[in-house]
Amino acid sequence: MSLRILKHFLVACCLLCTVPAFADELDLQTVLERTTITPPSRVDFREVRHNRLLKDDLVITGFLEYLQEGSLRKVIESPFAEAYLIQDNRIEIDRAGVTKTLSLNKSRSLRTMLGGIEAILAGQTEQLTSVFHSELSGVDDDWSLQLRPRSRRIAKQLTSLTVTGNRESITTIRFDLKDGEWHYMEIQATDPDS
Repeated sequence: MSLRILKHFLVACCLLCTVPAFADELDLQTVLERTTITPPSRVDFREVRHNRLLKDDLVITGFLEYLQEGSLRKVIESPFAEAYLIQDNRIEIDRAGVTKTLSLNKSRSLRTMLGGIEAILAGQTEQLTSVFHSELSGVDDDWSLQLRPRSRRIAKQLTSLTVTGNRESITTIRFDLKDGEWHYMEIQATDPDS
């Protein structure tokens, strides 16, 4: 009886060892092609921001829009109203009805971060890997993409960018910044019928 149990155990172990050989290996190009967003597009988000200067983490909600190539918009609806429009190499910030415009020419690190986000949204593998070292792990329905800036100068501001998702979409984006600061964004697809 115990010999038969041992035999079944060994067969089960052999089967378990062979399962990964049948699984498809993740490929960055394929993952980005599957999750590419075509503009115009909109998604809702919930973001947690951690900064050692704040007593508690800040939780904000709103929506992101990919308006067209080179044009992104982030609208914060709660706990305060604020909007960012990125286009034509500048950022427009709207707070309480007052709009300020900042040039992206003055901040290479910010330009790189935004370019990385757009490369992810647009499925531009070459653009993404020209700026970041990438490490993809997981399986089709639960993958994680770790990005680290190639430039030491940018790495002083942004230590890493982690994107997670499934077969159809990106689900979270985490920015790890200098001095232990981080932003963690959960993304939910907006219902097209609403």
